[in-house]
Formats: sequence, structure tokens, C-alpha cells
Amino acid sequence: MSVANLDAAEKPVYFPVLSLKNFLEYGWLTILIGALAMTATYPSRTHGLGMITEPLLTDLNLSDSAGRNLYSEFNLWGTLIGALFCIPIGWLFDRFDRRLVLAANLVLLGAATCWMSTIHSQTELLIAIIVTRGLGQAALSVVSITIVAKGFHVRQLGLAMAWYAILSTPFHVLLIQNVSAARAIGQDWRNIWFNIGLVLGSLSILSIFLSSRVLTDPETQKDISGEGATLKQALRSPAFWVISLTISLWGMISGGIALYNEDILKELGFDTKIYTDSLQVVTVVGLAFKLLFGYWSRRHSLGSLLGLSLLITAAALVCLPFATKAWHVYAYSVLMGIGGGAVALLFFAAWGKLYGHRELGKIQGVAQMLTVLLAAFGPLVFSKVKELTASYSLAFQFFGGVFLVMAIISWLTPMPKAEDYHSKS
Repeated sequence: MSVANLDAAEKPVYFPVLSLKNFLEYGWLTILIGALAMTATYPSRTHGLGMITEPLLTDLNLSDSAGRNLYSEFNLWGTLIGALFCIPIGWLFDRFDRRLVLAANLVLLGAATCWMSTIHSQTELLIAIIVTRGLGQAALSVVSITIVAKGFHVRQLGLAMAWYAILSTPFHVLLIQNVSAARAIGQDWRNIWFNIGLVLGSLSILSIFLSSRVLTDPETQKDISGEGATLKQALRSPAFWVISLTISLWGMISGGIALYNEDILKELGFDTKIYTDSLQVVTVVGLAFKLLFGYWSRRHSLGSLLGLSLLITAAALVCLPFATKAWHVYAYSVLMGIGGGAVALLFFAAWGKLYGHRELGKIQGVAQMLTVLLAAFGPLVFSKVKELTASYSLAFQFFGGVFLVMAIISWLTPMPKAEDYHSKS
């Protein structure tokens, strides 16, 4: 019997892997496939694009201030339009075989990434950003998260999602290291991007390993895939808007920092090595804390966890502009890793825990669309602040204060439970 079908009190929560049987029986395969699919979104995200931003801008003659602003605007419109992909993919996931949806998504994203490596004009750049953002950051994110969210019981979802986030981290680190190594030896960004596209397309084979069985109640063995809130019920819940909007704003700031992170640290007097090392620190620290937050989510309100993550992030943002030594940057990276780990877990687990499985694809799609929409403004905000003040510091100080206020709101907002909603008739 799958761990998805067992009550949390009847089975250990650490999902042991002692054999191939346990690998399949305890739900690891579903989590692993979801984690690989989330890693595949990286080239379409701001964090991924940030690693080739400088050579791309130089190649397309956009490295001056005007060019950077144009690139930020392209990212804005590309992300805004791409966010619309979240709605149909959520609908498709709720109605069609998830294996088919996953395979098609990966093939299309891989093809779009390969094509992006061939662009030479500003128009092509805009189209490439729209398509890759839509297929990756928007659509594939929804597919990846919902694959896991629909595979586990609500009471186990926090830990399942923690392991999902943890398993995706080594793949992200490997990707960062490979891209950094390729850049260090002078490899052209076009070759890097084309090779990544080929890998994305090949990952579509993962879909054949997904199980097609439905989730059942541990006691009655009744199909519970139709249990929970509708999209309309979720949208009427204050918790949906507090969680989705606060996480979306966190993503907006994170995206703006990620795209210009190398330039931000250069402004403070740090070199490229500090930039790449700090990325890995954020990733590794986030990994370590995701499991802790997974246990936290079993016993504490999701609102309190969100408030804590925002408070930690606020401290990191306020302090970075005063960094003068390498350890200051690493301390900032640790705080951002902790805050980011909590935010990531919340975004992965909140919707299934609060609203059940009934229309989880649609709910996840709307939540993802909101995060993508706000994330689109991050790079533009940071580039404009840099243009007007010749520094990024004001943006860090302002958003640090905003997160402090939002942390208080998160703590005060009541959280619903999936069991509160009627079953699908």
C-alpha cells in the first residue's frame, strides 16, 4: 500500500528507502519525478536567466542602462503573458492523464529553450521569454507541484513536499555548478542553453514511470481525489489571498535580486566568485531547513510559518546594503536560504493542506499565476531603483519594511482545513 493511503499515525513520517520496493511503495518515485520536473523549470525562471543575463545582454548589445531597462521590460511582459499559461494547465491537470500533461510540457519547454539559443533580435528575445516563461515558470511549475500534492494525504503533505523540495535541491545545485563551470571556461551562453533544452526534452521519459492510481481514504478505501474545496470556495477564503500574495511578493523581490544579483554584489565590492558561492549557500541552507519546516507544518499554523519566513527575510534585506566583508554576504545568504526554504515549502504544501484535492490543479494554477505576475515586476523595480538612485540599497530597505508588516498580517489570519469543505457529490 502506498504511503499516500496510510494515516500519518500508522506509518513513520521519514519515508525510509531501504530497497526498490520501498522506493516505489513509500511514494518516493512520485516525489522524485515531481522534483526533477521542478528542476526543469529553472532555465525559464529569473534565477536561471540570471546566470546568463550578462553574456546575453552583451551578445545582443543591451548591456548599457537603456538595454538593461529594455530587458527588464521584456521580462515583465514575457512573465505577465506567460503567467496566463497557469490557468489552462491547471484545468488540463484536473481532467487528463497527468503523465500525458507532464510529457507534453517537458517536450515543448525543451524545444522552446533550444530555439532561444538561436535568437539574434530583440523581437525574438521577447517571444522566447514569453514562451519559456509560460511553459516553464508557469505551466511546468503547476504540473510539478500538483503531481506530488495529489499523490499524498493532506496530513502527510507537509513532509512529502519537504522531501520534494529537498530532492530537487541537488539537481538545482548541479545545474548551477555546470552553468558556472561552462561560463568559467568561456563557453558561449547559446551552447549552454541549447544543451539544457535537449536535457529538458529527454526528461519527458519520466512520465511513463508515474502511477495512474487514485488517492484513497486509509480507513474506508474510498476515492478521495474529489474531496475538498472548489476554486470559488478557495478564492473566497482570506487565507488564500494572504498566503498567495505574500508569497508572490517574496518571489517578486527574490526574482529581482536573482536577475541582478551579480551586479548587486559588484556594487558592494564583491567579485563573481562570491556571487556563485552565495547562490549555492542559499540553495543548501534552504534544503536543510525545508525538512524542519515540513515537521513544523504538521503541528503549527501555516500562517505562523509564513510570518516567520517573512521576518527572517526582512532582516536579510535590511542588512545586505551594509555588507563590507565576504562573511556578511554569506550571512545574508543563510537568512535568505532559511526564509526561502519556508516560503517554498508553504507554496508547495499550503493549497492541498488547506483546500484538499478536488480542484487542486485549478487552485494551484491561480496561485502560481499570482506569483508569476508579481515576479514579473521584480527585475523592473530593481533596475529602476538603480537607474534613479545609482544604487539598489533603497529597494532592499523598502521591501524589508514591507515584509515586516506582512509578517504580522500572516500571523493574524485564520487558516481553513481541507476537511471543512464538503465532498464532491
